[in-house]
Amino acid sequence: MLKRILFICSAFMFFAVTSNAQIFTIGPKVGVSNTSMKLSDAVNEYESGDAKYSYHAGAFARITIASFYVQPELYFNSVKGEYVSTDGTGQTYEFNKNKVDLPVLFGWKLGPLRLNAGPVASFNTNTDIDSNQPVEQYKSAIFAYQAGVGLDISKITLDLRYEGNFSDQGSVGNGEFKVNQLLFSLGFKLL
Repeated sequence: MLKRILFICSAFMFFAVTSNAQIFTIGPKVGVSNTSMKLSDAVNEYESGDAKYSYHAGAFARITIASFYVQPELYFNSVKGEYVSTDGTGQTYEFNKNKVDLPVLFGWKLGPLRLNAGPVASFNTNTDIDSNQPVEQYKSAIFAYQAGVGLDISKITLDLRYEGNFSDQGSVGNGEFKVNQLLFSLGFKLL
């Protein structure tokens, strides 16, 4: 049994070395995101406003075996959104929300290109809204998903992803709302 385990480990190490692929990568990442708010059909008194730009910063790790990889990340995400009253006043409401995101992406490498998708656990740390806003409640944690493409150039890693929500982020008026993001990230491989 021990010989079999040693053989399997040796074969795996030989494959990893001869494939010239780095199995484990870790590093920091920063980026910008374009955030839009989507209101449910039950919300008659408000409509989605303009998309807003935000930022995110954190770290990633990537474990690659052959052309498949798992990439957990942890980053701070500052999100801004806007919605507008439809009562004729045109009143605009903005919100700023800080959250910690924990995506776990599963991907496929095609040379320097990567395709990935996976779930995201998102935890609100702070929400800044005006006292006169009709937002009744923000959820403290939600589950979302991300899907996108990436490009690795030497130690630089670039990612473009879409983030959508499995669950509503809170309630406004008679309905719920979700916040969707388009994220662009720049990372640096330390290992």
